[in-house]
Amino acid sequence: MTQLVMVTQRRRNGDDAAPWIVDGGRRTRGHDHDRRLTALEEGLWRHARVSAIEADAADAEVERVLGALHDVTYLDALHDVFRSEREPALMPAFTAPGLEPDIPVGAGLVAAAHEGVRTAITAAQHVAAGARFTYALCRPPGHHAGPAWLGGYCYLNTAAAATQTLLDAGAGPVGILDLDLHYPNGTSAIVAQMRDAELHSLHAWPVTNAPEDPVLPRTEREALIEFRTAPDATTYLEAVGASVAALARCARVLVLSLGYDTVAGDPHGSWSFEPGIFAEIGRLLAASGLPICVIQEGGYALETLADCSYAFATGLLEEDAA
Repeated sequence: MTQLVMVTQRRRNGDDAAPWIVDGGRRTRGHDHDRRLTALEEGLWRHARVSAIEADAADAEVERVLGALHDVTYLDALHDVFRSEREPALMPAFTAPGLEPDIPVGAGLVAAAHEGVRTAITAAQHVAAGARFTYALCRPPGHHAGPAWLGGYCYLNTAAAATQTLLDAGAGPVGILDLDLHYPNGTSAIVAQMRDAELHSLHAWPVTNAPEDPVLPRTEREALIEFRTAPDATTYLEAVGASVAALARCARVLVLSLGYDTVAGDPHGSWSFEPGIFAEIGRLLAASGLPICVIQEGGYALETLADCSYAFATGLLEEDAA
């Protein structure tokens, strides 16, 4: 029977939590921390067909993939922060074009982002080796990290790292589906430079992490679905199904940027889905027949994260869906 392989991230004993974020022009308490991973892992373990491995991609492979995705000047700046062990602070020079700096950069945060990339690469390696479903249980999220910028808790792009790994292994073309509440500006910029990768994003409007309105696709390989009001579950799932079907026509494998910040009560959210919607999303993905590498993006409502991840695993692994 099909398994979901959960890839767990190496931890740093709690010194890598986001201390704050600038949201709506105000500095507020950060919500990205290891407790998110603990809750998500709890939900995944509820399913009998979830197994676990620790991220073990080699350091050299992590550095190689990062070098293919991000500018060397940017990577060097992050490395300098890591070596300095300085207190977290803004780095305005590495803010996304047209946006204001919103997250601090510190040694622990850079280390966590690096381990998140290791986790994403490991998950992609297992898909390339024949696994049907893998789930990179990683933080911080990555889809706002561009070639030379950071933002929205994101420092290094985990979904792009998984995509690059799959392409390098000859597993492409790759379809990327981003279901986080927010537009993946970093993934969009990186994927625009890739061959054999297509990106679909379903996100809320207004798009707080892009300076232009409306946000336009960077290439013909990008499809954007903006919801100008919070959609009902039926409307949203129809859009998810259409994107899955479109990607399945052109891709051999899917990378799913999965955010749970669409549920009610998320501190960075504005929609009100129930956790059960992720079971339906899992079923739609499984019905594609493609291997799927899941990359954890947002989702900060601690009290519902376990229910979300369990629902997703239930839908993905439902026997008749496959």
